[in-house]
Amino acid sequence: PKSDPVFGKRTLGAFKYGNLVQASIELVNDTKVDLTGWLADECGRSAGATLGADLINGDGVNKPAGLIGSVTAGVTGTAATPKADELIDLFYSVTAPYRASRQAAWLMKDSVMGSVRKLKSTDGQYLWQPALTADAPDILLSKPVHTDPFMPTTAAGAKSVLFGDMSRYTVRLAGGVRFERSDEYAFGNDLVTFRCLVRGDGLLVDQSGAIKAFVGA
Repeated sequence: PKSDPVFGKRTLGAFKYGNLVQASIELVNDTKVDLTGWLADECGRSAGATLGADLINGDGVNKPAGLIGSVTAGVTGTAATPKADELIDLFYSVTAPYRASRQAAWLMKDSVMGSVRKLKSTDGQYLWQPALTADAPDILLSKPVHTDPFMPTTAAGAKSVLFGDMSRYTVRLAGGVRFERSDEYAFGNDLVTFRCLVRGDGLLVDQSGAIKAFVGA
């Protein structure tokens, strides 16, 4: 019999992140380094990191719906740290089309990666395969491994390792990054004010199991 696809309506907003930095007019005018360029880089990095943290852990209330709260468990471990067999089970908990996708990858914290890198198969071979070329990601069970500092560490109930088609999580950046200068905002104190703003949101659009998590016991 015929069937019709069922769609749900989801909204990607534009939550605003930013910071404000002030410098004396003497520093701005007298320095021989590119102060504006340095501040733009550092402020942009800071605002982006704050948005990045919410793209991982945001609860969807006045901030993005992060990956951790959106994915379901593929495997619940026997301990807080995943074992080799449990990572293999997590790999196959993702359905074949997502597992075979070119965007399929692992995501974990650096400290968790250190533990996973030591895992061996029953014949003593490391599951981990170092990258063969510079700037290429390392490989785990034929898929690239990426790290994010805002991923949870291993703990009971923590989703410390994710695997699946990461392209199913959509990130919207509205209007790009703004870096602006004002000589009037703190005119009375003879200060120059720099402001960095970025607006964005994230959403796991495909919630049919494209990305799964290892949950510690």
